[in-house]
Amino acid sequence: MTTTALVLDAGGARSGYQVGVLQVLLPALDDLGARPRVLVGSSAGGLIAAAVAATARRTVADQVEALGTLLGHGTKPRVMRPLWRQLPEMALRYASETVGWSGFRLRGIIDTGPLAATLREHVDWGALHDNLADGTAVDTLAVTASSVRTGRVVLFTEGGRPLPDLPADRHRHYVRTRLTTDHLMASAAVPVLFPSVHVTEPAAAADWYVDGATRRRTPLAPALDLGADRVVAVGTGRREAPESAPRDDGRDVDLADSAATLLGAVMDDPLRHDLRRLRETNVLAGDRGLATALARAGGSDRPLREVPYVGIAPRDGDALAAAALDTFRRNHGSLRATLRDPDLQIVHRILGSDSPLQGELLSYLMFDPDFSAVAADLGRKDARAWLREHPGVFVT
Repeated sequence: MTTTALVLDAGGARSGYQVGVLQVLLPALDDLGARPRVLVGSSAGGLIAAAVAATARRTVADQVEALGTLLGHGTKPRVMRPLWRQLPEMALRYASETVGWSGFRLRGIIDTGPLAATLREHVDWGALHDNLADGTAVDTLAVTASSVRTGRVVLFTEGGRPLPDLPADRHRHYVRTRLTTDHLMASAAVPVLFPSVHVTEPAAAADWYVDGATRRRTPLAPALDLGADRVVAVGTGRREAPESAPRDDGRDVDLADSAATLLGAVMDDPLRHDLRRLRETNVLAGDRGLATALARAGGSDRPLREVPYVGIAPRDGDALAAAALDTFRRNHGSLRATLRDPDLQIVHRILGSDSPLQGELLSYLMFDPDFSAVAADLGRKDARAWLREHPGVFVT
């Protein structure tokens, strides 16, 4: 049986885009008899992957509706505590570290306790575990996290599929476990912004973890490690590398520009480069003689193989940034909105309100229903465009 893997990459508040893509793509895959059986998620993609696993035995229409419902719960009050309420504790934790009180550390700027509560309440954990144990609709879910101390990428994996036995020097490591909210929170713990998470199960991998996208280099590799024959990858970063903008090259940059560049390197680049490598490998694998020779040169008896794929990410690289900035100005820019919820305005001002990349940075933090709706609409639009351009859905 041919196995399809779904790879959902990182994106923070941009994850609405992925939900929009899946609302179009899952029905198309269902029509082909290619619903994903292997799910791999990093950061916000891990949260959506868990929701897909929990609804795997439902009709595709119900599954699409459930994803939309989950997106509707991704509002700021259900993701993070108000920043102004955290300032006293934050200051105390920071002060304790400066005087050497190691038991009261500052592990992140934003308290994401509400997100943990949202995941406990709105992910059907019983169905998730039952579906992965039964294996008829989905057989493996792997959630990526990065060890704070070692920097190693750990894939917390539940399901019946055999785990790959990789050499010890490989950057990624698989551990079998019963997934919980802690694993999802660890995968989504953006360093510095969100607190690192102490995962205790399984005991062999107990450690402090942060966002799975932080150290992962090859987002598609876990899908192939887990035996997928076809890959569906959905990212939230630019589909193509940004072009030079001569008019802006001479403008001064600030903290927001540096932060957006760092996030782009973590969120955008790895998936884009991995999809390019997959395309190039498929071309080489199409020449059987060359594929065999290259495999032998690399010390393998197995020739390179073609892996049909779907690779969807924003076609318009600036669309999500523009939508975030527009949402900020409409919903959070007025004095009344600032008094009601000053967090985004404070962040906006601290990071430089006229920064050329301010919208790019805000798009990762804009947990606003209006932004989520625009992001989902962009995702649906890009997914429909992919289906029009690739009638067979998968390409090689």
